[in-house]
Amino acid sequence: MACALTAYSVKMVSPGHSAMELIIAREVMGEWNAHHALERKQILLPLEGEGIPARLPADLLVAFFPIFQGTPDEQALRNAGEEIERHLQAGRPALIYFSGARADFAAASVAQEKEWGDLRRRYESRAVIDSYGDEKEFRAKFSRQIDTIIGTHGYFQDQVSASTAVPAPPPERELSALARTLLSEACEDFEAYISRIKVGNTLKIQANGKQLVDPAKPELIATWDAAFEELLAGSYICDAGCNGQLYQISTKGFDFLKTIGKTPVGYIAEMGGDIMSCG
Repeated sequence: MACALTAYSVKMVSPGHSAMELIIAREVMGEWNAHHALERKQILLPLEGEGIPARLPADLLVAFFPIFQGTPDEQALRNAGEEIERHLQAGRPALIYFSGARADFAAASVAQEKEWGDLRRRYESRAVIDSYGDEKEFRAKFSRQIDTIIGTHGYFQDQVSASTAVPAPPPERELSALARTLLSEACEDFEAYISRIKVGNTLKIQANGKQLVDPAKPELIATWDAAFEELLAGSYICDAGCNGQLYQISTKGFDFLKTIGKTPVGYIAEMGGDIMSCG
């Protein structure tokens, strides 16, 4: 049997050259899918890659701020910051990583440290922020933190709840006026019966001792038949035997009648309308 998976898109952004971090991140997500997809019914889909459309905001954003060999590109940093901001404002989680290694040039290192500090302060209360000294450390931290954030972050918990929630039943369709009339007449019957005899183009519907279908008005046959089928399909009445020619008001039918001020009569009234042959 096929099982439905909830797919989470993961957007990765970086203002500088971070090819190795991106490779490691994809590998870690692949390993996470291999270990957890079937058990948790969840799968991670990186948005980067040929033929994969990037949509914003993704379910999870992973940002890398690696070492710049030279002066940091201010526009690239600004663009990355704006993307992170849009993502967080949408109420979605983010993992942000800063390289803890030293830059080759002192000037670049000083500029990076200032920029890194500003970014940390800007997002520290809204995202998971960490640093790494080398690729091995990054792999270990990313493996641990991506599993934690998917398992505990409120956004992912809400997604799981929404995917497993039982849909609300559709609202009960209001009975037509003719169906109400038919049900009300049956309520006046001592045994709450409706008799229907349908032969060819003729139809007889009887309740409370009345023949409800006027034989002089054959054009109304279809209308009365539709009202009867409406009650039967909605479980307001049920088959009481006699080769499908006798029907009785069900518990649901009596519950509806109470909402319009109607109560049963005869021995059914004595029983409080609770003991029925059907429904």
